[in-house]
Amino acid sequence: MPVPEPADVKQRGVALGLFAEDVSFSYAPLLKEIAALGATHVSLVVPFYQTHAASTALKLHTRLSPSLEAIADAIRLSRREGLEVTLFPIVRLSEPRSPNEWRGTLAPTDRDAWFASYGHLLADLASLGALTGASRLVVGSELSSLDGDVARWRPLVERIRALFSGTLIYSANWDHYRDARLYNLVDEIGVVGYFSLRAKDGPSDLPALTERWRDLRREIEANLGGYGKPFVFTELGYRSRSGSTAAPWDEVKGGVPDLDEQTRAFQAFRQAWTARGQPPSRLAGLYLWNWYGYGGPETTSYTPRGKPAVDVVRQILDEM
Repeated sequence: MPVPEPADVKQRGVALGLFAEDVSFSYAPLLKEIAALGATHVSLVVPFYQTHAASTALKLHTRLSPSLEAIADAIRLSRREGLEVTLFPIVRLSEPRSPNEWRGTLAPTDRDAWFASYGHLLADLASLGALTGASRLVVGSELSSLDGDVARWRPLVERIRALFSGTLIYSANWDHYRDARLYNLVDEIGVVGYFSLRAKDGPSDLPALTERWRDLRREIEANLGGYGKPFVFTELGYRSRSGSTAAPWDEVKGGVPDLDEQTRAFQAFRQAWTARGQPPSRLAGLYLWNWYGYGGPETTSYTPRGKPAVDVVRQILDEM
């Protein structure tokens, strides 16, 4: 069973996508690396799949999702490294009908059927987390078109609480966090931190990016302060690609590698939030996105592995 942490414990976290398609893949080396960074928490990201935005049935994909056994193994490996575990389900579409369809625009033809299917998968994850010692469970992430349906969410969250005694989080998208209505049902407020730090052709130097993050900090703290709950950045990351600070959310493949832009983005966040001398904050933690992947200086992926940004990541975790 999860053991509640003291309220003042910060979540110095790194996200690890359980995205391997090889059933024999072991996450042990990656988890050792995460612990060596100075992380105390890890977010294990579990993709749930539905066909497109109007679909009503979700599942663990036979190739693109981990099995329950693989999730349990990853939790045990995490705990062996001394890491507290957050289970983090995300909804993905296997056959989106347009580029604009994603988990933030779901419009199921039958909402009752969708919530029943989603709730079944989430209950499996909650039960597994309770048995293996996970500390936290994200009940949903970036579900912007559905997170206002409190009447359907309330019984779902109550059911999950009966299965899982740890901390519950709702993770709102960066452009929707002011409007999400689920915060009163959970223990911690989650925000996906892919805020644009500049216009497409705007300056991307460190002072400009830092000033933008300081403005965002004031806005976020003002908007969330009234809930009286801690909040966490459930995802905070930048690709090592030119233009990543203008559109941090952009996952489209390709682009020109730019290690410096990724590094400056993390430095800007650090200077605004965690560097010594910054004002106290209600920020209870963060999960840097995403340690999964080969990394290296020639890649344009989010992972800081093998890139200069990893040194800033260590600083952020140390100062958090």
